[in-house]
Amino acid sequence: MTSADTDDSTPHLGHLKEDLSFVSRILRARIASSNESFFADHQVAGGEVAVLNLIGINPGLAQKELAQLVVLRKSALTKLVNELEKSGLIERRKEGTDKRLNALYLTDEGQARLARLRPDMARLQAEILAPLSAAERAILFELLWRLIDETETPIL
Repeated sequence: MTSADTDDSTPHLGHLKEDLSFVSRILRARIASSNESFFADHQVAGGEVAVLNLIGINPGLAQKELAQLVVLRKSALTKLVNELEKSGLIERRKEGTDKRLNALYLTDEGQARLARLRPDMARLQAEILAPLSAAERAILFELLWRLIDETETPIL
């Protein structure tokens, strides 16, 4: 039961308490608010953090696969990849037989930037997830990924 259910001065949520779009919107806004200082301190955008992490985890990742993972339109991802390449954080390499495909790699500078981001990323995750036990966190992510896997839609 939330305070919205017991406090007469707060509007009741009714069926919205179990509306995934509504609940995830609130959670996303609160996470964004929690992350504001991280983004300001590191002078980084959210998309950049995800892209650097995914390329760091998957060296040689194809740009098309990256677009699907970060749920960005191809044009938006291309712009971000261009900016990261211009900044010297990533590099594109033509690999394999299809020279149209770009394999993405972190540069040494990109790896160093990611290494500087990770401790603060871990701290933020710990703060956000603090109300949950380790077992609850595992269940939360298992359920979220199940929903993600079952609601897969193509990225335009």
